[in-house]
Formats: sequence, structure tokens, C-alpha cells
Amino acid sequence: VYAFGLEPLRELIEASGAELVLQPEFAERPPDCTVNLRAIEYALTAVPAIVAELERLRPALVVHTAKCLWAAIAAERCGLPTAVIHTNALWPAATPVSPEVYAARWPDKREDTLTRIEQRDRAAWERCVAHFATQIDVHEVLPGLPNCMNLRGDLNLVYCAESLQPLRARFDPSFEFVGPCYDDRGADRDPQFEAALAELPRPIIYASLGSIRMYNDRLALFRTMLEALADGRRGVVMAVGSDEIVAALGRAANTLIRAYVPQLCVLEQAALFVTHAGTNSVYEALLAGVPMLMLPQGGDQPIVAEQLERLGLGEWLRDPLVGVAELRARVERMLGDVVLADAAAAAGEALRRAGGTARAAELLSTFADRSAFRRPCESAGRPDRSSGRRG
Repeated sequence: VYAFGLEPLRELIEASGAELVLQPEFAERPPDCTVNLRAIEYALTAVPAIVAELERLRPALVVHTAKCLWAAIAAERCGLPTAVIHTNALWPAATPVSPEVYAARWPDKREDTLTRIEQRDRAAWERCVAHFATQIDVHEVLPGLPNCMNLRGDLNLVYCAESLQPLRARFDPSFEFVGPCYDDRGADRDPQFEAALAELPRPIIYASLGSIRMYNDRLALFRTMLEALADGRRGVVMAVGSDEIVAALGRAANTLIRAYVPQLCVLEQAALFVTHAGTNSVYEALLAGVPMLMLPQGGDQPIVAEQLERLGLGEWLRDPLVGVAELRARVERMLGDVVLADAAAAAGEALRRAGGTARAAELLSTFADRSAFRRPCESAGRPDRSSGRRG
């Protein structure tokens, strides 16, 4: 098994038993750079080097995430079969996305700025398509944008459970709903933190906006959370992303405030999760049976929040400038919602039944064995992957 990545990932990759294949470094991220533009610009520079490595290695199968545009293009140019990992539920073709989801991608941007960003990304996508003459399957989730972050493969492994996938009937048999794929997370345990957690009164409310700086650098919002949640009557845990924010927030009764916490440990004991609706956080909460109050901060988080709210697994707090009183009232109501708690617990059971890592590995192995033929890179021409594609 070969794993393409950057040098900082070497220890993690080699510990899994795979061999690291270095890929080109990413350029510095410019202002207003969307994930679409980042993927497109990296593909334009990195694909030739990745193609050369694939030609040298001759793999039976290329596995990549739905956000890995450069891998999709390189595999197509080499005529190699692909398996794509989708970390959240999917949107079928021709399914409209609500205007509020569309607008919530960048809640702090003006309409004219959004228009400029969208036009810029579309032009970059057209350059990429022309440069590689690519025929990769592009599924547009958000109207007007090149959705090079929601790619499809010959096999598609979806971390969502089948029962939680909206409009499941629109997806063909290449889509396998395997549930979240996690390794043994025992290393995340922190005995000192667990001792402090055990001393908190119940119920426990956990608040986090994830580990990515562009989403969790929200001191004002964390101040609102602290004032709304930390009333001393119940336990509160806040993961705020940086020591600077920890220091700025200070202390509160029956409240643990850290830059980062062992999230699985907290969720095992939490009654409610105030979250940005990032995919990993959502799955970990559902596996623990914890309902969510969702405050998306950008990217695909509004889409995730809308899907979960539709399924009755949480509530989407749409006001990005939510006040203390509104947040406190919403939390009070959700803590007493037995139906919501039961739905979250049932969703967790569905995710576990989906099979997880073991089933995903079995499907990948079987699919690789079935992919008997190989085409030489570049010289044999690129396969037409446009007919009969999913989405």
C-alpha cells in the first residue's frame, strides 16, 4: 500500500504499514481562497508529478477522498480505477440546495464579494478542464460553482449510514454506505482531564468549533457561549482552538476551557453538543448518541447542518450573531427534548451497523481484485468516464 502525502504525515502513514510517496507541497494560501480554488490551483501544478509516480508504482486501485481533485485527474490520465471516500452524506444530481444553505457558506461576506469569488472560481475551473482535457465526473452541489470537492469514483464509500442518506434511491449500486471509519482512538485518553471531567455536575454541555483555525478563531462567539452555558448548575466543556482564547475567556464555575480536549471522552458523557457541524465532529457525536445544536462556520457545514436538522438529529442555529439569551433558551429546550435524544441514539446504532473500517477494507480489497486490466499512463489515452456516471 502506498500513501501519497507530505513529510509531516510520514510517521502516521508508516505506522499504518503503508509506504509514503511524497507529493508536491502546497503554495501559501492567498486571501479569500476557497477550498475549490485551492484544489484547482494545486491540481494544475501537482498532477504531472503524481502521474509520474502512478506510472512508476502501477497500483491496482487509486483511493482518494471526494475532495482530492488532483488524485482524480491523475488516476483518469493513467486509466486507473478509483474508489472515492465520501465523509458526509451526499446530494444527488438536480437536488436544489436551499438559499440559506448557499448563503451560509461565507456568512461574513457581502453579496458582491461572493459574486466575485464565484466568478473567479468558475474561471479557474474552466482553465483546469481545458488544461487536462479532463472528463472527471463533476457533481454541482452549489449552483454556479465548480464542485471539484464532491468527486465520484468507480466505487464510492460513504461514511454516512444508508438510513441517514437523503434520497438514497437516486444513488446507484457503486455507492456503499459503510458508516464512519475510525481506528482505535484510545491514544486520545487523558487521565488528568478525565479526572477533572468526572468532577463536573451533570448534565454536561460540550461546545467546540473544531480544530481548523479559520473556523474556530471566534473569540466573540466563545464569549457568548460561555455566558449562556456556564451558569454553575451544570457542567460545561469548551474546546476553543488556542491558548490565547483560553486566556481571554478566563474561568467559570463548573466549566473546563481548553484549547483542545479528547473529544470522544467528552462526548461519551455529554448531553448536548454545541458544534460547527464539521463532519468528524458530527459522526463522533452521533456514535455517542449526543444531539447537536449546530452553528456552521463555513464550507460544507451548512449543508451538514441542514441534513441533520431534517433528520431530527439536531437543530441549526441560523443567526451567526446569536445572543446570550437566545442561545441559553435554545440549549434549555434541547436538553429536555427526549425525542431528539432518542433519535441521536438510534442514528448512532445505524452508523455502527453500517460496518465501518472492516467493511470498507473488505469492499476495497474485493474491488481491487476485480479490476483486472491496467492501461499505461498517458500513452494509451484517457478513458471516457463521462457516460453512465453517478450523481
